[in-house]
Amino acid sequence: MIESNDISGEKIRMKETVEGLQDKLNKRDKEVTALTSQTETLRAQVSALEGKCRLGEKKVDTLQKEKRRLELELEAVSRKTHDASGQLVLISQELLRKERSLNELRVLLLEANRHSPGPERDLSREVHKAEWRIKEQKLKDDIRGLREKLTGLLLRLQHQLISTEDALRDALDQAQQVERLVEAMRSCPDKSQAISNSGSANGVHQQDKAHKQE
Repeated sequence: MIESNDISGEKIRMKETVEGLQDKLNKRDKEVTALTSQTETLRAQVSALEGKCRLGEKKVDTLQKEKRRLELELEAVSRKTHDASGQLVLISQELLRKERSLNELRVLLLEANRHSPGPERDLSREVHKAEWRIKEQKLKDDIRGLREKLTGLLLRLQHQLISTEDALRDALDQAQQVERLVEAMRSCPDKSQAISNSGSANGVHQQDKAHKQE
């Protein structure tokens, strides 16, 4: 009778032990399922970040090409501006020479009108005056043409300066976008590593917790 009671008690203890182990196994299964789900979520987040990084790299390449194009355009505009500036100096110098010659010719005409030559020199004087007036008219026409060229050149320079300012602003904007994208791309690996570390830490924490419960 005593042996029968001992056997019954042993069966009860074994049953309780089996039930306890079964509960622990069920808890461990739930923990594994939760960790698996968390790992999949983290992998999806890492994949999304990697995709953003790849898009960022393509965007950086595009912006760098655009920046280079703007730099070349700016160099071309600078060369044109330099050439136009040289032409401006030459035209200004030529205009000054023509105006100086015109003033000298007008002085000669005034002197000729002021002095009263003798009868024998009237014809020669009139011929010279006629030649001077022809030269005067030619100088006036040349000066008018030079002033028109000067005005056109100044307008061209003004447009080129505006184009240069626009190109500089565009280049600056492109450079700033590249810098922002580069900074964002640099932070991508850090975020991925942080997420991986977070997942590993959570897994270790869950396992430690499970061991403590056992």
